[in-house]
Amino acid sequence: MRPAQARLVIGCRMRELREAAGVPLTRAAGMSGWDKGHLSRVERGHTKPSRELIEWYDASFGAGQALVNQLMELDAAVRAGRDMSQRDLRRHVQPVSLGGSVPADHHAEDRAELVGETVPDGTRVAREQPFEKTWQIHNSGERPWRDRWLTRQGAAGAPGWLRSPARERVPDAEPGEVVVVTMQLQAPSQVGASTAYFKITDDAGRLYYPGLESPPMYCTIFTVYDL
Repeated sequence: MRPAQARLVIGCRMRELREAAGVPLTRAAGMSGWDKGHLSRVERGHTKPSRELIEWYDASFGAGQALVNQLMELDAAVRAGRDMSQRDLRRHVQPVSLGGSVPADHHAEDRAELVGETVPDGTRVAREQPFEKTWQIHNSGERPWRDRWLTRQGAAGAPGWLRSPARERVPDAEPGEVVVVTMQLQAPSQVGASTAYFKITDDAGRLYYPGLESPPMYCTIFTVYDL
């Protein structure tokens, strides 16, 4: 994952939390002490937020530690992507684009579109409760899919985070087909909002769609004591 994409992801989640709380940007600036322009740049992914600002959003908009946890995951994904790019450059075994290492069969006419999912964002789940989520993904490009995976971006099993497998197999698909990926997840023990995000990769974890135009697929839940 590139730093620019990480900024966009965390910024979007910050904006979603603020808007879900019904707080306009001007009011958030007045409440927080940060300049409105700065908050706008952060939420649009132009500026990386400070840890202090992330903690303020978490506390002010009822997210517990969800944004802090997500920032840690994003930082880990950026470091992993950087390490993978450097390793491949040394080995000269994979093509490299401006976004970093990409699979050997990466192609500009390859497309993927999310067309349906279960467990909508904000679904309430009891603490440590296992649940199943599915994504319906359309091969909307001109290239067949072979040996692909929906891979967690960041850590998959850190305590207090939404738990998931590190990856799940994406069924092979011809152009125009829709495939279903099913994943078993588990709510954290911590009450509040939590998010896990995934992208389509090859077996080595290299992104098929590294650009900003292809956001991760999310699972966002709100963990409660009891249902």
